[in-house]
Order: sequence, then C-alpha cells, then structure tokens
Amino acid sequence: MLQEPTITLKPNAGIRAKSEQDAQAIYRDLKAAIQNGTFAAGSRLPTERSLSNQFNAARNTVRKTMNQLASEGLIIRHVGRGTFVAENAGKAGAAGDEYELAELLEARLLFEPNLPDLVVERATPEHIAHMEEALHAMRHAVSWSEFKEAKYGLHLAIARGSRNRFIVSIFEQILASRRRAGWGRPGGHPAPVSAVRETAYRDNLEIVDALKRRDSVKAREAIEAYLLRTLSNASGD
Repeated sequence: MLQEPTITLKPNAGIRAKSEQDAQAIYRDLKAAIQNGTFAAGSRLPTERSLSNQFNAARNTVRKTMNQLASEGLIIRHVGRGTFVAENAGKAGAAGDEYELAELLEARLLFEPNLPDLVVERATPEHIAHMEEALHAMRHAVSWSEFKEAKYGLHLAIARGSRNRFIVSIFEQILASRRRAGWGRPGGHPAPVSAVRETAYRDNLEIVDALKRRDSVKAREAIEAYLLRTLSNASGD
C-alpha cells in the first residue's frame, strides 16, 4: 500500500496555506460577480481594505488576487482612482475562448517530461516541500476546483523547481487558462470522485518521489505516462 509522504512543514506553512485558500475564494467570488453582472462593466470594485475585511484576508493576498484578475483582462486598476471592471469583462475569460484541454496537454507533452533534467539539478529543499504540500492538498481536496488547483499547483511547483522563469511563465499561462475556463469537467460533475483523486495522487506521488531521489529518468517517465493517460481520458470524453 502506498504511504502518504511525511511532510515537514515550515512554521509559515499554515500562513501560506491560508493565504492560498483566501486567494482562491476572493478570485472565485469576484470573477463570478463580474461575469454574472453583479459588478457591471465599468463599475468600481470595493477597495483592497474592504475586500480584506470582507474575506478576512491579508491585504497582500487581496492585492495578489486583484493583479491576477487584471492580468486576465477582467479588471483595470487606476492608481489614485481605484479598480474598475473592464468593459469587455463579460467576454474576457469565457470558457469557449480558452484553449481546449487536449491542446494544452499536447503542448505540455512537448516540454514537461524534460523538466526533471533541470529540476534535479536546481530544486532546493524548499521547492520539494512546496511540491509535497501541493500533493497533500490534492489528496485532501474537498471540491473539484480545489482538486484542480492543487494538481496544477503541483506541476507549477515542479516548473518553479527548474528555476527557469520562461518555463514558469508558460505554466502560469496554462494555469490561468484553466482557471478562466472554470476548471470544466467532462460530464459536469462538480466534485472529484475519490477514485479519480486517488489515481491522480498516486501518479503524481511517483513523480515527486523520483524528483526527491534526483532520478530524472524515472521522473521523466512518470510525467510522460501521466500526461498521456490524462490526454487519453480528455480525448475520450
């Protein structure tokens, strides 16, 4: 039986986890409010201070989330004036305008299996810890969006372990595209089935374990096999 890895969290791990949860909640709620018209195009959004109080979140967490919404074209930030909903926000980030999941997986297959060559040379113990935290979050996710955030967060952590900013930027764009698409799941099921979650956990545990052992060959094989299985499932739906 596979055993869940022992994860040694640093003292600030709990703070970081809360920050990530808060950021997801703020992002999800604000994006929904913009897209359903609660915040109309051109309207002014609440201040960072107000959002911080509303979500019981740190100001820097709010600022980071607002920057993400701005990068996706949903809001526009004006220094000294405030933050406003973009005029084309109703169209920006629509699921139909996003890349197909199969397209993204095909692209990932071109570069992601080669990441271990850099990761095993450059990843620090902190990078590995971040991978393990994401792996833990994936296995214990209670919603479909949490599951997908954790799964993509793991592969973003692997990309960051390469310490190559261009590679990280590519994967951040992939992650942003899937977020804008609303983490759509074939069949419309809103929550992860335990079997799906456990299978993904085992596949990704194999990847992380290989990286921890600095075994780039095994990590490459595990990543390629995982992406091929995922692509096959996506193409079959």
